[in-house]
Amino acid sequence: MPLGDFNVQAVAYAARPGYPGALVDRLVARAGVHAGDPVADVGAGTGLFTVELAGRGLAVRALEPSREMRARAPAMAGVVWSDGTFEATGLADGSMRWVTAAQAFHWADPPRALPELHRVLADGGALTVLWNDRRDDDSPIVAATRDLIRSRLPDFDEAYRRRDWGAILTSTGDFRDPVADEDHHVVVMPRDRYLALWRSHNRLAETAGPARLPALLADIDALVGGVEVVEVPYATQAWTAWKVARRAGEAA
Repeated sequence: MPLGDFNVQAVAYAARPGYPGALVDRLVARAGVHAGDPVADVGAGTGLFTVELAGRGLAVRALEPSREMRARAPAMAGVVWSDGTFEATGLADGSMRWVTAAQAFHWADPPRALPELHRVLADGGALTVLWNDRRDDDSPIVAATRDLIRSRLPDFDEAYRRRDWGAILTSTGDFRDPVADEDHHVVVMPRDRYLALWRSHNRLAETAGPARLPALLADIDALVGGVEVVEVPYATQAWTAWKVARRAGEAA
């Protein structure tokens, strides 16, 4: 599926969940980075994960191809924003100690992206990809929303959530020794935020298209009804792998 136009969903992105602080601390320690180290957050969106990196004193290059997303990111000390993608970061060789991709790497083309991320990482550098995956069955409202979407859009596919990301990260020979981390959290959302959460869902919008999306969102609105607050349970899953060092003159 081609990358959708995230510009039109930038406003709704404020509804998306953040990331558990304890997990972020674990990932920082696993990557072996410290305050002041250069880190690239690729597919940074409006900065939901970037803010976690900046809050730990890292020197962050936030790469995001959508101008509207970049424009809606809050000001963060130590963060430089630029237009860039997984396949074309615009970063210098060996300039980063860590590369992260939160809720974004499923849009990458791994055969092109992994060599590019290998190129920008310093020797010993790490790559971490992570997602907030809804635990649909742990919430009656969220499960009912999922079932509604399946009935209206039988072609809707979130199969990327079940992919073996450890195997994908090592598929080109640029990264090694993938390690998985997971943490659970619950985000309490007012009704309007819950509805905006689905408006921000790019893959849903891509699948529904302009002909079906308004009616689907109206159906979700009706499903929530008079509910004031929705508790949305998540499993945050992360995979970290390390740059494969190559001898001088060895082909990438």
